[in-house]
Amino acid sequence: MSRPPIIPRASRQRSAVSNGSRILVGVNGNSALARRYRDLVTDLSAELGQGQGEAERLQVRNVATLQLHAEELTARLIRGEVVDPEAITRATNGATRALAALRRRKPSKGRSTPTLDAYRAGRADR
Repeated sequence: MSRPPIIPRASRQRSAVSNGSRILVGVNGNSALARRYRDLVTDLSAELGQGQGEAERLQVRNVATLQLHAEELTARLIRGEVVDPEAITRATNGATRALAALRRRKPSKGRSTPTLDAYRAGRADR
């Protein structure tokens, strides 16, 4: 059973978040955290290059969210506030894993993705 093709909607029929005119629903985009979030999303998206699908854009936003949380916990720790060591460890590890997963989606320049046959034969670049 085939699905009908998805017809793109006009920008005025899409949400402000989808259009890029808002960071998130109900968030003031002028706060320091919102600016940092926007910077992370912009820089990570530029690193991936053109042609990102919705899945990649969602993954970039998730990475930015996790990184922002880890940075906020680190800032609290440096200011001398009490921070749960487990919380900062989880936040940092989560951000690191999410970033690694994002980078796996795009092969780095100069390194080709190994074929399945090469991987099975144990000849995959590591």
